[in-house]
Amino acid sequence: MDAEIRFPLRLASDGPHALSFIVDRAGRDLLCHVHGGDAHVGSVALSEWRDGRVHTRCLSAEGHREEAIARHAAHTLCAAARCNVACVAGIHFDAISPAEIEAISAAAYSLARQAAGRLRDARLFTELKSSGGTYDRIVSRRAELGDEFEQLFRMPMAAALEMHREAIERQREQRFGGKVGIFAPLYLSNACTNDCVYCGFRRSSSYERSRLSIGEAVREADALHSRGIRAIDLVTGEIPADPFVDYVCEATEAILSETGITRVHLNLGSLSGDQYRRLRQAGAVGYHLYQETYDPEAYLRTHRSGGKREMASRLEAPRRAAEAGFTYVGLGVLLGLADLKDDVTGLAAHATILQEEVPGLQVGFSLPRVQTMDADPAYSPVRPVSDEDFVRSMLFLRLAHPSAHLTLTTREAPAIRDLSLTLGVSKLSAGVSTAPGGYVSTAGNEETGARAQFDVADERSVDEIAALVSEAGLTPVFD
Repeated sequence: MDAEIRFPLRLASDGPHALSFIVDRAGRDLLCHVHGGDAHVGSVALSEWRDGRVHTRCLSAEGHREEAIARHAAHTLCAAARCNVACVAGIHFDAISPAEIEAISAAAYSLARQAAGRLRDARLFTELKSSGGTYDRIVSRRAELGDEFEQLFRMPMAAALEMHREAIERQREQRFGGKVGIFAPLYLSNACTNDCVYCGFRRSSSYERSRLSIGEAVREADALHSRGIRAIDLVTGEIPADPFVDYVCEATEAILSETGITRVHLNLGSLSGDQYRRLRQAGAVGYHLYQETYDPEAYLRTHRSGGKREMASRLEAPRRAAEAGFTYVGLGVLLGLADLKDDVTGLAAHATILQEEVPGLQVGFSLPRVQTMDADPAYSPVRPVSDEDFVRSMLFLRLAHPSAHLTLTTREAPAIRDLSLTLGVSKLSAGVSTAPGGYVSTAGNEETGARAQFDVADERSVDEIAALVSEAGLTPVFD
């Protein structure tokens, strides 16, 4: 994916009322011209990027109606490029109907969005690849891990497991006391502001969104507690707005005060430092934030719109969470989006950098594999990961970070989950629903009707997973 832009950037619409849309540099800022028919100066808009927001004002010549077009173009380009933008709009066609005026305006808005997309991606690549930035440091550190990764992958899986078995058992006993935590996710909402091609919650999917009330969230937590669960992950689609964060804070406080749940981790996406602090003050103790992939081109290809497209900001988000008071941060990649070696070694490198930046921070890993989706629109992984390569990747992380938690979710089938206990896995989910309201509905033998994020591959109950852990000579724990 080529994000470089050569200025001036020229776009045009077609048809009988064609428009030209030109963006050029003015030092560090941008000048935009939108013209059609008899070019002139009808309206001028100036958008400033200030205090993390766009501020726009307009001036129009008497009798001209291009203000909405100039305002939209300046605002959209400013938000994308994060610099000041001046836009001049002047459009005149003789004897056109109201319907034609509407079509011309729609074409101008479309051209502005196209230009903004190009400018945004160029900015994202520039921010991401800045010298000394987080991504630059991850690339450097993961190169150091490449030989170890390749050596492990050249070995037959059985031989690799046997070679490291004693070391894994010793590390597990020293770090975790032979304990395996059992938890469950509780989905509060399936609404999301992002459009990620692999996710059932993506914004472009057409279905009715659900959000639990605080009372419903408490009842879901009660249902999990009745099955033996004491630790939960509260999960939502990503909505990085203060009112939504306030809602999650209220749900967290209510669950901890009104149910037998004793530990709450969160999985809400990339947020601001202040939002993380509020969530920590509400009683949550851990935060999970998956980078999904460390390949910039794959990242932009799969995260089509929304705040999640800001890869550099997402790379920094775990540090923001840690600095806000979360003592445990879970990291992960979604296997199947990009090159396995680069993603897994990038994940290990990112964890090392975080622990250097925030001394005493506990980290954990999860390696979900992307699933084929038949929903609208369908998606299949571009780089499928076999069972053997998945197991080797888990083993690599366990060896690279002996003290990190290693979590395996119900995306994986029972056979893989059973085998995971020999890999030093320290956390297993059990009795899982990935739809808001799924636990109370299941208990009542009803259908929730809410969209699930993904299909559960291991449907065993909490008691069955606890028995599995005990049979492996380990101790299941629930808090």
